[in-house]
Amino acid sequence: MANEENLKKIRSTSEARELGKKGGKASGKSRRKKANLKNALNTILTAEATSETAQILEELGFENTNEMAIMFSLTQQAMKGNVRAIELINKMATSEKDDLDRKEQRARIKALEIANKAASEHQNIQDEQLIIVDEWKDEDG
Repeated sequence: MANEENLKKIRSTSEARELGKKGGKASGKSRRKKANLKNALNTILTAEATSETAQILEELGFENTNEMAIMFSLTQQAMKGNVRAIELINKMATSEKDDLDRKEQRARIKALEIANKAASEHQNIQDEQLIIVDEWKDEDG
């Protein structure tokens, strides 16, 4: 249960700054490591395949890359009845469409919100009562 005895004391500005620096440096290091890993994987996937699958890919007119070899092998597994392979292919085939659909939907919603805001502002202007004063009367007279 929380009480004053087990709460951490408020850190000074300099302590908070030092901890922030440490966290920032660790975050940057982690990001660079992740980016390097992604680049390495991309290099491996785009390299030429050197298996019998490579020959089949060339005969079928596909790119001879490790990426295409993996996709070809995955397709073969799915055709043999591997449910996980089927699920993965389905997910890969539909995920891009879903992302595009979501982007399009967000754009449409934003456009509708802007149109609704403009319409309501226009409606507010029309709803205001206009008073035309031909002569101005002073309170005194």
